[in-house]
Amino acid sequence: MTIPHDILLTMALGIPAMLLHELGHIAVALLCGVKVKKVGLSRVGLYTVREAGPRWANLGISLAGPLFNLLLAVALRDLLPTFAFVNLIAFLFNLLPIPHSDGRRIVALLGEHGAITGAGTRPEHLPGTPV
Repeated sequence: MTIPHDILLTMALGIPAMLLHELGHIAVALLCGVKVKKVGLSRVGLYTVREAGPRWANLGISLAGPLFNLLLAVALRDLLPTFAFVNLIAFLFNLLPIPHSDGRRIVALLGEHGAITGAGTRPEHLPGTPV
């Protein structure tokens, strides 16, 4: 394989990795009883809009996407090594506390007093969360 082919393959594998990442968020939201309102595509990637839930649910939902990418990276490392690598990168990138990332939401939730046991924090009011 050539370098341009490898780059294109890696980029193309990012699409199913992003879809599976969002499915991780959606699955945990539904398990926590949090209604998913919309799944969309923006200039920075896929996103999910949901109702506000309790902080513990918001934390679990925010962690679910990156952790699903990590699970895929570990489970598929021998069978589909390039797809596993893409998922590992997605896991790491989404935990960075940058705007519009799960990492920023996680830091905000953990930084609040009583983040896991306290009252709900509206996802729409967390930094970098699409409305």
